[in-house]
Amino acid sequence: EKTGAALEARLLAAAETAEIPVVTDARAEQLYMDGDRIAAVGIARPDGAREVIGCGALVLACNGYGGNRDLVARHIPEIASGLYYGHAGNTGDAVLWGEELGALADHLSGYQGHGSLAHPHGILITWALMMEGGVQVNREGQRFSNEHGGYSEQAVHVLGQPDGLAWNIYDRRIHDFALSFPDYRDAVAAGAIRQGASVADLAAATGLPEAGLAETLTTVAALQAGEGTDAFGRDFMGKPALEPPFFAVKVTGALFHTQGGLVIDDEARVLRAGGSAFANLFAGGGAACGVSGPDVSGYLSGNGLLTAIGFGWLAGASAARSA
Repeated sequence: EKTGAALEARLLAAAETAEIPVVTDARAEQLYMDGDRIAAVGIARPDGAREVIGCGALVLACNGYGGNRDLVARHIPEIASGLYYGHAGNTGDAVLWGEELGALADHLSGYQGHGSLAHPHGILITWALMMEGGVQVNREGQRFSNEHGGYSEQAVHVLGQPDGLAWNIYDRRIHDFALSFPDYRDAVAAGAIRQGASVADLAAATGLPEAGLAETLTTVAALQAGEGTDAFGRDFMGKPALEPPFFAVKVTGALFHTQGGLVIDDEARVLRAGGSAFANLFAGGGAACGVSGPDVSGYLSGNGLLTAIGFGWLAGASAARSA
């Protein structure tokens, strides 16, 4: 099963097998230094009780800062108006602690976005709709971008439309294909998907202007037939032309997760601003500076898992040696 829940279950099972205690309902609030080493972590319980837990080594695996609106506005203002489609607990603790400790951070403007989150349902709509031949239009029924430029980059393009919304337009063939995705089936069950036997019917079902929608689909049909060049640079060849009945889903752009963070060395040790490494402080996943670079265009599918699994493995192995 290729889901985050399955991965988490495997990790929890491994921790249990290794007899590693997992403390829940406790929020880490403060790091304590002893000389140049991390000596302890201060935690708070829901009832207000506080504890200090000593450590031989500390791995920061608390993800990025997508759940911290102030940090997002400071470092990634272009996506600040977008919905955050991640865990609310990702509040940038690693970055904030790093600032206090004098750690080096980089690429804090890097992130993964997504230009196809069903609105107002909050359900991910697979970008395969676009790759299979679908298009996105704004409330005027007009396309506004090259939909093959990347689903991450598309988030900003969608948010730049009136009301920050767009419609995915596609046909029965693509709809049937999308039904193989659990999220899409959830969107169908939630009533997010509209359909029409004709352009006029689809316009009525979505509230889009029939004239604008018809013009767009006529232009797309010509491009899919090899006639002309797309104004946005998209290559429409290679997929069947869109045919009625048509389907549509209203979507918005969203922030999925940040890609910048604390800079680490090849042992996943956190680096200071001067370049030296903390002896026993490590970072992985979204807490560390990833490989996507300083903006949304650097993100590739799997970059988040790469840093979680790759840096996580490095951090765990290094922490075991350090402790």
